[in-house]
Amino acid sequence: MTLDALRDGDPRQAGPYTLLGRLGEGGMGIVYLGRAPDGARVAVKLINARMSADPEFRRRFAREVAAARRVARFCTAPVLDADVDGDPAYLVTEYVEGPSLGDAVRASGPLTGSALDGLAAAMAVALRAIHGAGVVHRDLKPSNVLLSQVGPKVIDFGIARFTEAEVSSAIVGTPAYMSPEQVSGSRVGPASDIFSWGCTVAFAASGASPFGTGSVPTILLRIVNEAPELHGLSGVLRELVEAAVTKNPAQRPTAQDLLDRLSAANPTAQDLLDRLGAAAPSTLPADAFPASPPPPSPGAAESPGAADRERAGAADRERAGAADRERAGVTDRERAGGTEPSLAPSDPTQPASAPAPVQPAGAPALEGGGRRRGRVVVAGAAAATVAVVGVTAALVWNGMTGPGGDGGSPAESATSQVSAPRATATAPENGNPLRAARPVAFYSPREPYAADQATLWQKDRPQDAALMDKLSKVPHAIRLGNPEVRDKVAQAVDNAEGGVPVFLVNYLPGSDQCRPATPAELESYQSWIKGIAGQIGPSPAVVVLEPGSLVKLPGTKNCDPQGSPDQRYAALREAARALKANPRTAVYLDGAQDLYPGTEIMAERLLKAGVGETDGFFVNAAAFQHTAKAVGYGKQLSACIALRRAGRSDCPLDAPVDLAALPHFVVDTARNGRGSWAPDKHYADPQTWCNPPGRGVGDRPTTETGEELADAYLWIARPGTSSGRCRRGTKGDKDPEWGVVAPEAGTWWAELALERAKLANPPLR
Repeated sequence: MTLDALRDGDPRQAGPYTLLGRLGEGGMGIVYLGRAPDGARVAVKLINARMSADPEFRRRFAREVAAARRVARFCTAPVLDADVDGDPAYLVTEYVEGPSLGDAVRASGPLTGSALDGLAAAMAVALRAIHGAGVVHRDLKPSNVLLSQVGPKVIDFGIARFTEAEVSSAIVGTPAYMSPEQVSGSRVGPASDIFSWGCTVAFAASGASPFGTGSVPTILLRIVNEAPELHGLSGVLRELVEAAVTKNPAQRPTAQDLLDRLSAANPTAQDLLDRLGAAAPSTLPADAFPASPPPPSPGAAESPGAADRERAGAADRERAGAADRERAGVTDRERAGGTEPSLAPSDPTQPASAPAPVQPAGAPALEGGGRRRGRVVVAGAAAATVAVVGVTAALVWNGMTGPGGDGGSPAESATSQVSAPRATATAPENGNPLRAARPVAFYSPREPYAADQATLWQKDRPQDAALMDKLSKVPHAIRLGNPEVRDKVAQAVDNAEGGVPVFLVNYLPGSDQCRPATPAELESYQSWIKGIAGQIGPSPAVVVLEPGSLVKLPGTKNCDPQGSPDQRYAALREAARALKANPRTAVYLDGAQDLYPGTEIMAERLLKAGVGETDGFFVNAAAFQHTAKAVGYGKQLSACIALRRAGRSDCPLDAPVDLAALPHFVVDTARNGRGSWAPDKHYADPQTWCNPPGRGVGDRPTTETGEELADAYLWIARPGTSSGRCRRGTKGDKDPEWGVVAPEAGTWWAELALERAKLANPPLR
């Protein structure tokens, strides 16, 4: 997108946005490059001064804003802010850096091969989102498709109108890409955009409009009466364009039809990378990073009062040439003796101290029936990856929706700060509630430790208290680890007025030192799971099933050699089936995190655990990877699973990928606002996963991820709990980074929580 200098008559400010230059000009007004108060670059569209006094024009601008806000973000430029009543009125969207399709083709020539296929797919994805929001674009053309670094983006809803609204007979659009019904002044619907899609793809393939050039009347007559010139197109794509530019709108395919047909073309993993313009990937061997250490002795594992613990190993090179490798483990204890139920990393190289019990063997089963009925109502690029799937490759998946969980009164419940109105039902009647057609709000009670801390600090530290109050209100996963959780589940379901609760099932027999479970333990566990499922019933809910459960498996390296991973797989499959028997319960399995134990290993384990019968997997649980990196890993793992489903034993780039086989995932963003930590000084064992300083909470829970495969960002980990004693290779118990002896693992640590709240990215509000 070309940037021109501001002219003498141009404003320098629009609301809180500083205007830096001109990006373009149209019938409604001028688009400027702006700088937001936080320094981010944005696109600011101002109403033309001579038209701002026209009430009809201002009403139309307000309609544009409403329309744009209804459209999901993927393959479009999302609306960030707007002022439809001010003088001047303006609309702020994401700034998409990159040339328009028209400029790119004129400068470098027509697109071919996978680049052309990817463009066609991305525009179809955008149209599906636009039409799914009840909107017709009405002006899809090469100048309204920007080629960003993350794929094509459809922009400019300046003449969009709601499909259910009455429309006038006025001709609105760009002549060479208008549909016959636009030309004739007939009623315009989504099929008109499909016609424009076909014309735009034809331009990308040939460098010319399919209806030629000349005077406006001449072009309009050709659109109505003549066949298009389709050069540079062949195969499936030509067939789709021919169908799209059919004169009769009733005979054109829908956006979903386009995606279904494109996905049937079975592109390769390399095609998907080409569509993204991604860097050449590399395959990381499974043994590229240190293996997890052997488990503690059986005596320690089975001593009375020992909790079941899961650990997830992770490794990450934090700086070029750095030898330190990150490992992250997951520990969770139900509150006992003042210890918070949390997901807190533990040092995978050290035996765990015995925490309070979570679920002893033979835990009492939760009865499955008789639950109280709940009220049902209702938000980047990764380094070297294997078969990364990007925005233009996620072609056949359901649309995602907007934002976004422990007992407490409805008055204390927390919902996402960008959630839909609580009186608006958005969860689908059946299926995954995260894939509803409109923004989804998450429910949880206030986080108790943050709320209590806010109360304690209110008098002497009011600013810190305010931050803790904000932290307590962010929806978080509701942990289920005690033998008796009937009241907790029922209370969450009944109180979730307008929100979807997220439950973390945080117990699995044998997960402590990756040992096999006894038949009695497994029977008790499955009864417990069925009781949880019975309490949830038909209400919308999300279940995160046991972090760490697929990282360490009985019978695998560094685990109990007498065990069998098949027992673990069978337990997870049975648990998932019990939960998925509910019509609106979404279930996600452990997908580990970037680099450890390896994408191909995790793909194999997820398939054996029955990921195909669930809603997908979760990544980054209790870790600190930036969201973009975690999403990149999720795409990588999803593509590898799809290849494995096709019968591959590895994940090569030249193998065909069945897009319909790509599983979805969710990302834990509770502690990743500042990404991973790399110490400034040398430590014998930096323990980068253990209470890293300078970290902040990350993206709030939401389904508006901008990624079709990423169903949601969730807060699975608790940001204010300690990882345990972090010595970093030094003597004594004091953490050299914090200068104090850290609390035991899983314990609330007020100063750590405060730092993560202060360094929140984005800031807590």
